[in-house]
Amino acid sequence: MMQTDPSGLQILLQKHLSWYPLMELRDVYKLLYQGVMGAEHLMPSREEYTSYLESEFEPLQPDPTERLLEPLRPDGALYRLNLRPYKACRLGLEQLISNLLDTTHVIRGTRLEMVSIWAEFAQLCLHGQVQQFDRASIEQFSRWLEQVEYPALHHSETYCRQYQPAYRLIAAKFIPELGLVSDLTGG
Repeated sequence: MMQTDPSGLQILLQKHLSWYPLMELRDVYKLLYQGVMGAEHLMPSREEYTSYLESEFEPLQPDPTERLLEPLRPDGALYRLNLRPYKACRLGLEQLISNLLDTTHVIRGTRLEMVSIWAEFAQLCLHGQVQQFDRASIEQFSRWLEQVEYPALHHSETYCRQYQPAYRLIAAKFIPELGLVSDLTGG
């Protein structure tokens, strides 16, 4: 279960909003969803997962200037590992795949936790602690989430076009196994 205090959640959100100022509500929701629920898709077989990751990874241009790790939770238990800077590390995929698959068993939240964290986010916005979104948009999006029962969502078209996300979720406890030396604060 993701334990949060409003200040930790606010700090996490402000980091991501500063890194990705064109985030829309659905992108914030995806961030929170991933932090609560972990990897959102049913995991296919190891072979299918490996094949899919290899086909995405191969054409990526290595980028050592891009942020390698981005926290998904205030407690630092789960991160997005960006694939372009990972590729620049030249560490290969074998250990990474093992760690990514193991991550799917570490973080598994509930719909109730998702409802709770979304409500915390909405309160931060309504009290002016997160100022990027207006009340009407938050209320409309929140009503829609209730109707569709808080599903996994894709990033917005704007986010995809502007930031070209290419990442996987990894539990913090597996990051040292990759041989990565990095600041796990995501700063």
